Amino acid sequence: MTDSIFQEPDWEIGKHGVLDIHASFVNGRTEVEVQKRRIPFQWQGCHYQDHDDEPFVPLITSTGGYVEGDITEFHATMDSNTRLLVTGTSASKFYKCLAGKSSREIVDVTVGPEALFEYHPGIAIPFAHSRTQRYTRINIDRSSRLFAADLMSAGRIHYGEGEIFKFDSFVSIFEIISSGKRLAIDRLIATERRNIDDLIQLWDGFHHMGIAFAYAPDLPKNIEDLVYDNCQGIENTVTGVTRIDNLIVVRILSVNSWQAYESIFNFWSAVRPDIAGKTAKQIRTGSSPTGVRF
Repeated sequence: MTDSIFQEPDWEIGKHGVLDIHASFVNGRTEVEVQKRRIPFQWQGCHYQDHDDEPFVPLITSTGGYVEGDITEFHATMDSNTRLLVTGTSASKFYKCLAGKSSREIVDVTVGPEALFEYHPGIAIPFAHSRTQRYTRINIDRSSRLFAADLMSAGRIHYGEGEIFKFDSFVSIFEIISSGKRLAIDRLIATERRNIDDLIQLWDGFHHMGIAFAYAPDLPKNIEDLVYDNCQGIENTVTGVTRIDNLIVVRILSVNSWQAYESIFNFWSAVRPDIAGKTAKQIRTGSSPTGVRF
């Protein structure tokens, strides 16, 4: 992770976007207030998708992607008993970096006691010769509830003859901290050609990889079996399901992005009634070429 965003260095305008929000429980529902915003992050408010106490927050930037040296930081602090669903509105596209610099995407969220955080970002697409760094850290209390997903592509799969695994460097670290202790960490570090070649072998002909986490202090016994059953039967997709105490992790490899999104949605469908007390809803996203929903 990086140092605090509030040091206010001399950032170049438009190159370092920041959105920092605070969720508090007011008048029987969660309300969201912007603490700090810096372009290209945009704020167009939130809405209550399920007409209940949980706001739906779309992350919007005014750029089409990350050029060399770009950084975005999304920070959220959630008070106790709040509920928040955050999603991307499009893919995170990382363009070529020819001067040796990287592009960076940072997400840092603190979830209070008895609070619920649901996170569905868009897919990360590293273009040819891109240099990408992605850091996601979610701090939860032992009494918090969480569903969080992450998805990356091997590149612009259908561009020209394809840009599959043509990026120069890709680093992605997803970390969940519970009451000061690391609950889970997922690292993908490919900074040299030999690492990328190893990744090609590990993905074994698949072009998209997803990982999703579900946590609640009272997950039902054997719910991981329902998760596994829900994630089966999607063509050109393999999934693995692991449960450690009250944390469930699903790993996904798929040929097409919509298949990975479908697997994530099926996982969410299995656990959301117990985590959030309601059923999963299809969320339309522009993150895939087919405009699929998850």
